[in-house]
Amino acid sequence: SQIVVLGQPVVDGSSGINAEYGGLAIALRLNTTEMVVEVLEQVPQDQIHYVVGSLPLHHVTSLLKFLVELLTTSRHLHFYILWVSTILTTHGPALKKNSSQIMSTLNGIISALTAQTRTLGSLCDSNQYFMDVILTLGRTQSSKSETSAEMEVF
Repeated sequence: SQIVVLGQPVVDGSSGINAEYGGLAIALRLNTTEMVVEVLEQVPQDQIHYVVGSLPLHHVTSLLKFLVELLTTSRHLHFYILWVSTILTTHGPALKKNSSQIMSTLNGIISALTAQTRTLGSLCDSNQYFMDVILTLGRTQSSKSETSAEMEVF
């Protein structure tokens, strides 16, 4: 498996998990959002728990900081929620011990998810309204067609 960042291979290994972990570790050390995003998005969803399980705690806390930003800016909300959920499930006890050090990051996750919930709720409400309008217009057009068809018969 090969991890490519900014068009250049950074890790070329026979084991996919080791390659994905290596690419993520390099991206986190370089501390560049663009590189972290590229590496994260190359990890298949069914491999996330393996990659997260192989991360040491210092990389986990760094990754969580990136994920806060990605939760607020990315269209791939479900994908990044999977990362956050897997990290919290896998490394929860260790993170709890260091909770005072990462409290701002955890609050950032809560804020990002709350904002996304509001945005999605508003979008759903808007879609429901427009669906109701479309259905009402469809019924109106249908009844007008039936009325004009009845008038032609007489």
